Parts: sequence; C-alpha cells; structure tokens
Amino acid sequence: MVILNYDQYNKIQQFIHKFRGLSIDCNRKLVKEFPQHSPDMLGSILAREVRQRLKQSHAKISARADGLLSDYNKNAKTTGALDVLLKMAISLRIPPLSLCRIILLKKYPDKAKSDISEMIRNPDLIQDSLLGANVGYCIYSENMEGPITDTIRRCIGEEYEVKLKQMARDVGLVFHDEGDLRRTGYDKTPDLKLAIPCLYKGRVVNWIESKASFGDMDTHLGYVKDQLISYGNRFGSGIVIYWFGFLDMIADCAENGDYIIVVDKFPALDEFEFLTFNIPEVCRKEIDKLNR
Repeated sequence: MVILNYDQYNKIQQFIHKFRGLSIDCNRKLVKEFPQHSPDMLGSILAREVRQRLKQSHAKISARADGLLSDYNKNAKTTGALDVLLKMAISLRIPPLSLCRIILLKKYPDKAKSDISEMIRNPDLIQDSLLGANVGYCIYSENMEGPITDTIRRCIGEEYEVKLKQMARDVGLVFHDEGDLRRTGYDKTPDLKLAIPCLYKGRVVNWIESKASFGDMDTHLGYVKDQLISYGNRFGSGIVIYWFGFLDMIADCAENGDYIIVVDKFPALDEFEFLTFNIPEVCRKEIDKLNR
C-alpha cells in the first residue's frame, strides 16, 4: 500500500521545507531518508512542494528582476563561471530554470514569451554565450522543469495510460479510450469509459482515470473541480488511480460525493463484479454456429 496518513505526509513535507539546495539533490536525500516509500511517490511529493513554493515566491522574485540581472552580470563578468545562475537559484530557493526565465525576460524585453521558452529549450539561441552556457548548466542540473523533465513526465504519463489499458483488458473490461470519446464529440474525457459498467466493492464503475502522481488534498481537489466531477455528472461514478499513492483523507473527502472512488492501484479481478446475461439455449446454439 502507498497510502499515507497525515503524520507520514507531514514528515516528508517538513524534510523538503528544511532542505537547502537543488531539488535534484533533495530527491536523492529523500530516498535515503524515507526508504520505506517509493522513489516515485517521494519525487511526486517533492515536485508538488516545489511548485507550491514557486507559486508563493515568484511574484516577489520577479519584482527584483533588475537587481537579479545586475547581480548575474557582475558575478559572470568577474568569474566567467557557468554556475552563476545555478548558485543564485539555490540562494533564492526557486527552480533554476524559473530564474533563467526571469533573467532572460529582463535581458531581452523585446522578445515574446514564446521566444524566451525557445531559448530555454535551445540555449545556443541566446546571443550572450556565457548566459547561454549558464542556462544550459541549469537545464542539466534541474529535475523540476525544463525540456528534459517535460519529456520524462510525458513519457511516464503515457506509460501508465498504456499500463491501465492493458490491465483493463486483462480483467475483461470493454472500454472506449480518450481518442474514441473525442471522436464522438466529448471534450473532457476520462482515460477509460467502460462500455459495460461493473461493480467495484459494491460501487458502480463507469469510468477509470489514471494519475501518474501522488494525490495530496490540494491536487485532488483541483482534479475534482477541473475533471472528475464532470465525469461523474456525465457518466456516473468511477475510479481515479493515483499510481504513486495518496493522502488517506482524500479517499473520503466530501467533494468526492457519490461519484469518485480513489485507489492506489488497479483493482484485482476478484474485486470486480461483472454483469452476466442469461442467454436462451436456442440463441446460444446460433452463436456457437457463428463462432465456428
């Protein structure tokens, strides 16, 4: 089981809050400090905490952009080092690439945000070669955002969607996936919409949603508001799987209503109950003939 109570979750949070350094190093320390928990779960919790910290501090740090650019220019000119931005990010306790974006927006005010994003994806486009080298250094020292991290996260999400479909087929579920539903005109769609509903521990299941992340309360309530409640209103009750575990209190939160069942893994075959049909013998014989 990868379901945490509040005390367990709070200990992990406090470790992250007290850590001073890069997120990639914090991730390594977390794995050593909490070996009883999976690295995927710890990494997911860390990513959420870093995003929350950035959300709280980004406006204040952005307001200091003039001074930060001046500090960078001074240190880069003096040292010629490739890790000036990295050290500044550690001191400010924000992801290095977030600082890179702030610096680039200030240095190149005539550039569109899309151009700045392209510079971060490809630092060779940055006219200032030393600044480009600093941005590149940040990319390879970062595990919270950036082109490499985005690719990894996308691959992980797709991997678990493929895993979900295979496990659903293995237990005999018949379903439509997101592509099928969008082709028929649906906009917000679960990963799987069951063609024939079934029961899970006595509750009706019409759809299944896959989340390759840890389910904390804020994240879960966001999913409920933006996705899950609309699935419930449209299709009826269903399952959301947090593959990297979840905080125990979200399973019973009032916002779930009667529509949302929270689990940390795909249910076993014996946990499902399927509809059975009594086919008249004469029809069964005809079906057998067709199948020969």
